[in-house]
Amino acid sequence: MKLWKKLAIIVPAVIVVGAVAYVLTHSGIGIDKNNLPKFVTANFIDLDKIFSISKFRSGTGHDFSGGGETCRSMKHYIVPQADSAAREYEKSNDGIPYPPDGKTDIPIYAPFDGTITQIGEERHPVGKQIFLVPDHANSFTVRLFHVYPVEGMTAGFIGLGGSHVTAGQKIGVIAAHSDTDVSVQIGTMPWNDTFVSVFDVMDDSVFAAYQKRGVADRSDLVITKDYRDANPLKCVSDKTEAFVEDAAANESNREGFDPNYFYLTGYVPPVQIDTNVPKTNQ
Repeated sequence: MKLWKKLAIIVPAVIVVGAVAYVLTHSGIGIDKNNLPKFVTANFIDLDKIFSISKFRSGTGHDFSGGGETCRSMKHYIVPQADSAAREYEKSNDGIPYPPDGKTDIPIYAPFDGTITQIGEERHPVGKQIFLVPDHANSFTVRLFHVYPVEGMTAGFIGLGGSHVTAGQKIGVIAAHSDTDVSVQIGTMPWNDTFVSVFDVMDDSVFAAYQKRGVADRSDLVITKDYRDANPLKCVSDKTEAFVEDAAANESNREGFDPNYFYLTGYVPPVQIDTNVPKTNQ
């Protein structure tokens, strides 16, 4: 057989085998959710500035679910304490919080050595979504929401053009009174939609910082699937995918306590904002 004929057979075969191998190794196949690797080796936020954290499978924000689960938030909202001026600013600015000012911003750090594979737009126009894949756990995707990336951060395929970051490296900021969300997805393929809590993939040394803030156990930040299935939430069917609040949640909110959240101890009091800065829809 002539060389060109051999190449015509071998090259496509190699490409197909390589593509299949890539998909298999990045689809999360074989991941045991009861024995997850602890690849988060650095805290992704200045925890001293954080007031509360929404629980995994909470009724906070909007429906963010997958892997056979529906109508629940399978991510965490990380929330700084906001002063009254910041709250009023947001209410009068179509729900858009006070923007970063370069002085009081809260840094966001890479939670591990890895690659930024995507920097996406937010449907709520506050910052960007940053997708990261760990070097040593490339069957997972961590997404940080509402982050303003530092200059020079780029996205691309793993090892092909995306910014490589190291654990603890500053990758962006959020405003002093604006929250960020974090999700952890098993698999990096477009069809993957199974989520786990970031605290279930967090190294003990990193989790220790949360323990110092009153979190006794990782389970304090997670609502179990069995409990949520037995106590389902209601979601509206429009594009907002918002939760329908129930009477119990409304009552607890009036008392100043929301069961969807874990409230940390010893938070740093919020900085004051300059209410004279023009409102923005950036």
